[in-house]
Amino acid sequence: MTAADTPTPPSEPAEPGAFTVGYVPGVMPGKWFGRWRERRMRPELRDVLVPVAEWRSALDDAAVTACFVRLGWAPGDPSLEDLRVTHNAVHLYDELQVAVLSTDDLLTVLDSLTLAQLTEESTPQAHADIDDAAMAVELAAAGVGPVVLPMSVARLHARKDVTLRELTDAPTVPVVLVWPRGLDDEGEDTVQRFVGIVRGRKESSGRETPRDGDRTKDGARDRDRRAASSAGKRSAAKPGRGRPSRGGGVRRKRS
Repeated sequence: MTAADTPTPPSEPAEPGAFTVGYVPGVMPGKWFGRWRERRMRPELRDVLVPVAEWRSALDDAAVTACFVRLGWAPGDPSLEDLRVTHNAVHLYDELQVAVLSTDDLLTVLDSLTLAQLTEESTPQAHADIDDAAMAVELAAAGVGPVVLPMSVARLHARKDVTLRELTDAPTVPVVLVWPRGLDDEGEDTVQRFVGIVRGRKESSGRETPRDGDRTKDGARDRDRRAASSAGKRSAAKPGRGRPSRGGGVRRKRS
């Protein structure tokens, strides 16, 4: 990892109106950032590399509007279900786990490994902190012992004196896009348009919002409440105008 790649937590809240998106080491959202910029969407997007240990505080302090994060790796990481209790989150994909081995390691004769093979034939390093992965890979290269990492992190720290082997029975590691609840309408709309890009919505569709089912339940529910409130105010202000045309309002359940 070069000095330019070293994650530095945002020190100040994002500028008013800015759309700042963070990402933890190894996650590679550059293609999505590029599409936002190629389409000249507004507000202007600012991307920030965030240490794994800092993504929660970066969101809570509004240093980033949304963040690409990896779940289930660091001690204390919430599950996706638990995360959605406090935040909005969209599951994007799952990463494989790999063993990073010295090129002199006898296990390199195998094309892939199981966890049992790894532990029976070697003494792996302790569970790696992603923010310290470069040092762990250096130790693996020196023959101290293999280190297990998400594949994207292992590739980020690739060296000529180490090689990777997939762990075929290790659980996958989910990567999600997470953002706070309670954003204002403009902020929520910006995030939803970005989610649409991440989900592959084409510019020619005329909409950058996610397909049905891609939006988090909580985000959709928040929007429905805002729309219902707005519709109720309009109806109260114009008595006698009749019901809204079919499909023109939000249907609310009877209490």
